[in-house]
Order: sequence, then structure tokens, then C-alpha cells
Amino acid sequence: MRWWITICMSIGMVLSAGAQCNLLLSGHIDDADTKEHLVNATILIKELKISALTDSAGFFRFQGLCAGTYTLIISHAGCKSITKHIHLKSDYEFDLQLDHHVAALQEVVVTGDAGGGLIESSNLIKGNQLKATRGLSLAESIRGIAGVTMFQTGTNIYKPVIHGLHSNRILILNNGIRQEGQQWGSEHAPEIDPFIANRLSVVKGSGVLRYGGDAIAGVVLVEPKLLPTDPGIRGEVNLAAFSNNRMGAFSGMLEGNSARDPAFSWRMQGTFRRGGNAQTPNYILGNSGTEEMNFSATAGWQEKERGVELFYSQFNTKLGIFSGAHIGNVTDLWNSIRQKDPPDYIRNVDFTYAIERPYQQIRHQLLKMKAWKNTGDIGRLNVIMSGQLNERQEYDIKRFASSSNAPQLNMSIGTFLTDLVWDHYNTGAWRGTVGASVMMQNNWYRRRLFIPNYQSLNVGVFAIEKYTYRKLDVEGGVRFDYKTIYNTTDNEDKFNYPDLYFSNLSGTLGLHYRYSNALKASFNTSTVWRSPQVNELYANGLHQGAARIERGNAGMQPERSYNIASTINYTTSFLEVGAGVYLKNINGFIFLRPDFPPELTIRGAFPVFMYQQTDARLHGLDFNATAHIWKHVDLIMRASVLRAWDMKANDWLIQMPADRLEGQLTYRLGNTGKIHDTYFSVSGSFVARQIRVPGKGNIEIPDTNPVVMQSDYLAPPPQYFLAGMEWGTKIRIGHQVATVILGVTNLFDRAYRDYMNAFRYFSDEMGRNISLRLHIPFVIIHQHK
Repeated sequence: MRWWITICMSIGMVLSAGAQCNLLLSGHIDDADTKEHLVNATILIKELKISALTDSAGFFRFQGLCAGTYTLIISHAGCKSITKHIHLKSDYEFDLQLDHHVAALQEVVVTGDAGGGLIESSNLIKGNQLKATRGLSLAESIRGIAGVTMFQTGTNIYKPVIHGLHSNRILILNNGIRQEGQQWGSEHAPEIDPFIANRLSVVKGSGVLRYGGDAIAGVVLVEPKLLPTDPGIRGEVNLAAFSNNRMGAFSGMLEGNSARDPAFSWRMQGTFRRGGNAQTPNYILGNSGTEEMNFSATAGWQEKERGVELFYSQFNTKLGIFSGAHIGNVTDLWNSIRQKDPPDYIRNVDFTYAIERPYQQIRHQLLKMKAWKNTGDIGRLNVIMSGQLNERQEYDIKRFASSSNAPQLNMSIGTFLTDLVWDHYNTGAWRGTVGASVMMQNNWYRRRLFIPNYQSLNVGVFAIEKYTYRKLDVEGGVRFDYKTIYNTTDNEDKFNYPDLYFSNLSGTLGLHYRYSNALKASFNTSTVWRSPQVNELYANGLHQGAARIERGNAGMQPERSYNIASTINYTTSFLEVGAGVYLKNINGFIFLRPDFPPELTIRGAFPVFMYQQTDARLHGLDFNATAHIWKHVDLIMRASVLRAWDMKANDWLIQMPADRLEGQLTYRLGNTGKIHDTYFSVSGSFVARQIRVPGKGNIEIPDTNPVVMQSDYLAPPPQYFLAGMEWGTKIRIGHQVATVILGVTNLFDRAYRDYMNAFRYFSDEMGRNISLRLHIPFVIIHQHK
């Protein structure tokens, strides 16, 4: 009954967490020869079919734009027209010079990001950098961003980690919709196909408040490109092949627009991936294959004052769980962990694409409807309604022939979101966003109990305002969230699951100052909160995918985070440098702590982990720099440093990323005929040993005299260095340009283990992996307007 009441309550209540349609695009257009301001130069945004003229100072501006990728055509009488591609994620101001020659269209691709706007720290993966990640998971695709690492479970399950935090502390927006599944599990990877994205970005500053009050770590945005506005039917094919697990990936996209009905556009996309057993330098990882099949469809109708868009996607995957992580008895479990190699019967397997028990099978469906309408010339009203259904089945090893073939864990969660946001922008120096949201969830399980059935209602309202004064932007926001968790589990299991109610405020304040075109700085302070999740409260039993026993703590209280962050960016024609420092004090920080002894169950022997709560302090540094050493040579450096302290235990926190240093040297060749943008790069990644781990614990290491007590079943692995190489080029085929990228990771086939891999207890990481990627655009029907 409660569920239907909350559905009725939600009708008419709406927010668009990802709309952000109050962005400003501005700049100056000058004469390249005389350096004088050009009056009445025309700037056309091709996708939106809107234009602006420069004033007497050569200045123009567009207000109320949504985030996305746009094509600008800049023209002036007697000048060469220029086409400029921009990736707009925040306010963007640029200066441009036009040559006074015979008019001829030329193209300028802006590889830099639209910066200097919203007061947030954001990094992008786009263009060729995105193409070089095709075929990888979402977390693998964004790990090149400073401050972003991965939490692994074996070689085929990856979750993003931002500043040491993951899972429910990171919001992932898939095409503007908050991704909701069983993301609480450390081995529950995001059910998103990265092939749908035109760009991937990570937001780590004050801008996260609009997406939800629980984004303590940050937000990952998976953003498709805008629907086409040019008449015709066109598409692209992406192919990827990998040597290590002999994985192949195919993704195709087809989209169109009609000259007869130019307001209507559509897109269809699909992906298939299949890989077999991965290989370390010394042995094959049995049952580590993967299968994936996804598709999506989009249709939109856009006029000058209003528009509507429908989007549907389905993600399907089957993931093998390394057989060496499921051990039959406690003695063999300890032997496997201490010997640091799987037993012979696990090592001596052949390559195969077959996936046996244990494995996971997941399906995620998303349906979205978005509508918008301009509210006069001062703003835009955006409405989004969406539904998601996540179905997860986990199959354990069958210890007895008489055991059922059904999955041991069978969990589903349905999510219904209704959202409304109003962006206002044509109000002088003030711009902002106000909105409200309702999210309802119904989670149910069949077969074995791990977390109880529950229903949840989340209601949020927020307001964010921004004031611009000359070179200074000031942005502040406040958000209120109310959440309930209703128990719907039958009492036959005799556990007590009371109904829970949480509510609180989040707030943010940020400053952004543009000292010059080259130097910009930002400062953010915020406080956000997160209620405990059902698994943190009530998990009880074997978490099959993670190969461990987990036990919740029903006494958990909400987390409250107090954050300070500052970034500085310096950009010249020779050097681009970005550096950021941050401090997070998190009261009531919830984490998993290894516990003793390991437990023997009917399904095997597994380590035990308990959910605990403490007060934590996390602080660190993110750094990235690009030096254009020569017209053909670029040097890129990235570094991430994190310190995480348990303030109650007066000790280090467990399971935090180690210090990282990465570098890449790229040589760009000249263009020849139909071949251009050819490059060759070498890269190196150094990961230090994580020595900052708790010095105290209750894990008793067997066969030690005197008895050794430590905080984990296995000490952190040694430091490691990995080398890589990449070669890429573009080939003009008719009117289209194909991209070819050949890469190698772990070039020297080094055996190593990563502290952030849950299966480091049982096996090494993947060995050398050679990849080949092809991106081929095509046109089926070309129409003229």
C-alpha cells in the first residue's frame, strides 16, 4: 500500500538532475590582420539553429545553453568562415580571429575543454582519447583522469573510485539519468555501455550538488552526443580486439534527420562483447570470461521553443567469477592466500570462452522521457520521467549433484524517477537552477536472503545560484533530501527490519577567479550527507561475486562529509598545468573491515568482512600537466596522492588507493596524402606499495610463532611499474575519416598485484594485452536542406 501511495505522491513532482540548461557561451571576434574588433560578425550554433551578432566591441553571448557538443560557424563579410567544435560542460568564453581573405570554410577542432565556468573540478575523456578506450568498461575508460582509480574484482569487474571513495558515494548519470541498480556491491559494476558516450566526465567539486546530496565523492557523467540536425542517415562502426583474453567487441550506431521534418531526429546503437579466460604472465585465470550484449534507441523532436526526447537502453552481461576465489575448506583457503598462487588444479586450465559456475548474470533496462520548454526569454523548464529495472542473478558452485540449477542470489530493483528543474539565465549577473525530485524504489529477492526486501522513497529539493562580477564567479547552493526505507520482508526469517527515516541538508559555496586567459583558480567548500544503505545495515551471508562473507550493522547512522577543495589551472601555448588539493572530513564513515576467523559454509570457505563506522579524514593532491616540448612532441604527467586516516582508531584506513605517478610521451608525425594525425606514444605507470594500512587488527595468521596479528588476510602487494605503447592514425576514405589505434598494456608482461583488487588474495593481475581498435564512420543517405 505504501508503494502505491508514494507513486500517487510523485505525480507532478519533477527534477532534471542532469539538465543544466543555464550555461553561458561568449567571446570576442577580432580581425586577424588589423587586430580590430569585428562588428556584426555572425556566430551560428548549428545544432540549435540560433545565432548572435557581435557588438561594437566584437563581443557576443549565448545564454541558457544545455551541456553538450556544439558546432559553431563564425563568419563575417570578406572573411574566412571558421567552424569550431566545442564540448560545453560549463560556462565558456573564447577569443577568435578571422582572416580577411576570400571566403572559404575551414575547420578548427577545439581539443581543449570549455572551462572557466561552473565552480567545479571536472575532467573529460573525449575525442581520440575516448576512441583509445573503446571496448573497455566504464571504470577502465576514466581511470586516466587524475584522482580516479578502480576497484576491481578479478579481471572483468571494475568500479570507479574517486579520491578513495566508490559505490554509493559516487553518482553515475547515464544520459542525464541517475543510474540505479544493485551498485552497493563492491563487485557490482555499473551496468552502462560506454559506447553510447560521446564523452565521459568526472565532476569532483561543488557542481555535484545538483545531481544529488549523496555524491560525497563526485559524479561520473556518461553523455551521448546531441541528436543530429543535418538531414540524412549516417552512422559509425567501432571494432576492438584484445589478445590477452581473446576478446572481441563490436558496436554500431545509426542516426538520422529528415529535410522534410527537420525537428525530428533519431538514433539506434548496439554493442556485443565476448572474451574468454584472462591470462597472467604465469597462468590462465579459469572461468574469467565475459559476455555482453547491449542496445539503445533515441528519438527526439526539437523546435525553437520546446522539445521532447525518448531514450531506451538495455544492458545484458554474463561475468565469470575466477574459480580460484572459491575454495572448498579453510586450510586450502589459507594455503592459497599465503602461497600467493592458485593451487595446481586451478592453475592447470586451458583457455576457453565457456563460463561456468560461479558467475553473475545481469540485465539493466532504462526508459527515459525528457521534455523542455522555454519560459519566455529568461529561462527553461525541463521535465524528466524515467524508469529502471535491474535484475541480478548470482550462481554459486554446485557442491552436490542434487543441488538446484537455480541462482543462489536472485535480486531485482525497480526505480521510478520524476524530475523537474527550472534554469533561469537572462536575469543580469544572476543565473541559477531550482528543482525538486522524487525517486521511488522497490527491491526484492528470491532464493537465498542476503539483504531484505524493501521499498524506498527519496524526495529532494534544491536551489543553486551563480553571480558573476567581472572576473569573479560566486556560486552557492542548498539541497534538502528526505529518505525512507520500508521493510517488506516476510518475518519467517525472524530478523527485525524496522522502517527507517532520514532527512538532512546539504550546502555548497564556490569561487572561481580568472586572473587572465592563462591563469584560473577555484575554491569550493561543501557539506553533504548520505544515509546508510540496506546492505551496510543488514547484509548477512555469502556475497558470491566478492567471494567473502559480509555482515551488516543495524546501528549505522548517516554519514556527514565536510569538504574543502581548491584547484588552479595554467594554460599557455607551451604548457598546460592543473593541480587540485582536497580535504574531506567524514563523520560516521562506513567501511568494510576484515574479520577473523574465515568461515566454512556449504558453498566453501571464505574470508569474513564486517561493516563498521568511524570518523575519517581524507586529503590529497591531484596533478596533471601537458608540455608541448616541440611541434611534434608532447609530454603528459599525472599524479595522485591520498592520505586516509581513521580518527577514532588513530590509525590508517583500510582499502585506500596507493600513490600513483603516470607519464606519456607522444610523437606526432606530419600528414601525408590521405593519412593524417598519425602519432606514436610510450607510457609508464608507477603505483607505490600501500604502506598506510591499519597497524592493528584481529586477523590471526596460522602457523606463526609467536602469533602474528594483522589487519588484513594478506599484506598489501609490492609496488609496480607498467609500460605501454600506442600508435594511431586517421585514414581518409572518400569523404569519411577512419581511425586506427594499436596499443599494448603491460608491455613487459610483468606479474603484479594491485591493492585495490578484491581478488589479490588469490591471483596476479592480467599480463600483456595487445589491442586493435577501428572507428569507421559512414553515410547512407545524404540530403540537402
